[in-house]
Order: sequence, then structure tokens, then C-alpha cells
Amino acid sequence: MAIHKLRALEYLVTVAEHGSFSAAARRLGVSVPSVHRLVSALEAELGMPLLHRDGTAMRPTPDALPYVERARQLVGELQALDTSLRDRAGAPSGTVVVVAQSVVIRFVLAEALLQFHEAYPSVHIDLRDAGSSRDLAQLGADVLLQFGWPPPQEAVIRTLAHTRWLIVASPSFWSRHGTPTCPADLERLPCALFRTPYGEVMRRWAFVQGDQRVEVDVDGWLVGDDRKALDAPVLAGQLVARVNDLTATDALRAGILQPVLLDWIGQNSPPLNLLIRKSLVRQPRLRAFVDFMVAFAEAKTRVRLPAGLPLVPIAERPDWFKRRAG
Repeated sequence: MAIHKLRALEYLVTVAEHGSFSAAARRLGVSVPSVHRLVSALEAELGMPLLHRDGTAMRPTPDALPYVERARQLVGELQALDTSLRDRAGAPSGTVVVVAQSVVIRFVLAEALLQFHEAYPSVHIDLRDAGSSRDLAQLGADVLLQFGWPPPQEAVIRTLAHTRWLIVASPSFWSRHGTPTCPADLERLPCALFRTPYGEVMRRWAFVQGDQRVEVDVDGWLVGDDRKALDAPVLAGQLVARVNDLTATDALRAGILQPVLLDWIGQNSPPLNLLIRKSLVRQPRLRAFVDFMVAFAEAKTRVRLPAGLPLVPIAERPDWFKRRAG
């Protein structure tokens, strides 16, 4: 079917809907003679009048009424087809190289990327573990997600969420050892010790309650930088752990971890940060990913557990970080 025939059908339908050649021309953004010429050519091709021309509003003739109605459906389908093509052409596409800490991959991205793909099926994700590096350029990535404070670098930084330290252990552990009533009680309990990418072992845990600040030195038989390995003995009832709340929601909901000392605020809990290469911030696929992660993090923080606690305070960079990373 020639293009002019399809356009003639569109013009015919528009005249029938608006009652005149001039009204249809205004609606279509073309000249009145153009509308008149194509509709008349269509009538000549079919060998019959399609519209009443009696001085009142133009309407389909009785014989043409089914034809005009079918043409309206056809024009609508073609318009929908054109719109879907434009949407696909304008939708974000291509590959986003995402680098993240293993803990972010496990507790944040594993869920987020499923939802992101549903929203942006034309965007491919190249996901990589950041290892010990926190330098976006060195990693060769488009974006970097991490819990903590990134070292100074050429990047746009978005803080997606602030977190809260939770002191947790299995219910069986607390049954055997007793529930701590103050931070100092942790000094007598075996704790899982996390080593940062900068080599700092987190042995000193600081807490605040009102005007009171307490620092305790904890110890345990396991030091490591892999969250999965550290979690295993905690879930088995052997150790206490300090974890940020965004990584503990599922375990708390399932009841396999139980938080204590909720009236104390752990200090220097790492925020969830997103770093973006400055040269790419305007790319549609990067904007789509960043906007999605902002919304995803907001939704995740609304369902964090335990519920009913005060707002999470904005944590300061710890002293060791200032010494090690600048």
C-alpha cells in the first residue's frame, strides 16, 4: 500500500472526526488543499463518495461508514506501531560497566539488577567485583558502588543511603552467652573482625547514647575481608558481628540474626555511595542506571529492620580512613 494511500486514510478519518477539511488540516498541521486533494483522490480510486458535502458538518456516508471505521482502527494501529518504534529508538541501550564490592553485589545488586532489566531491557550490565580497589578510573568502570567513603578521585558521587550499625548474633548465641546490656559487654564475647580494603582491622567499635560516647575493643578468632566467610560462623552461633542494616534485612526478617544494644548508635557506619565517571553522566543508559539505583535505595531503606528506630544519622569518616585514604 502506497504512503499516499495511508495518508489519505489518516486524512479521511480526521475529517470524519472533526467535521470539515479546515478543522482536519489544523489538527494535522497541513494545508486545507492537501487534505481535500488526498480525500478526493481516495474517493476517485474507490469510485464512490465517502463524505457528505451538504454544507453541514462532514460525516461518512452510510455506505462508507464501515470503511471509515475500519480505517480509523488501521490508522490507530499504525500510530501505535510508529510510537513503539520511536520509544525503542529513544530508550536507553548499550552496556553499563558496573563495579562493586562483593557485599554490595550480594546484598544490593543481586536484587536491584533483576528489577533494572525489567525496566530497561535494552541496557546490558557488565558486572565486576571491585576487589580491594576503590578507584573508578583504575577499575575501568562506568560506575562503582560501595559501602564507605571513596578516596578522592575524578568522579560524580551520589550517596544512595546512610546505614546503621547493628550488633547481631544468632538467637542460640545470645541464649548461651547472655544478651549484652551495654557496649562494654562485647569485650568478653568472640566477635567477627572485618578488614577494610586499606588493611585496617575493625577492632574498636564506638557507640553513642545521648551525650555519652563509649569505645570498646573487641576480639575474636576470625579476621577477614569477605562478608560471606565472616557470616558463616555468625549464623552458626559462634560469633557476634557488627553489620550495616541494609545487609541484614533478610536475616532479621527470618529470625536467624537478632540485634542487640538498639538504644546505642554505632559510629561511622558506612554510607552506600555510587560513583559515576564524569564523562558519562549525560549518557541515557548511565542516567537510567543512576536514577534507578537512587529509587531502589530509597525503597530499600523504607523497609529496613528493625522498624521504628530513629532516623539514621549521617556518619562521619572514621579517623583511620582520614589517615589511610585522605
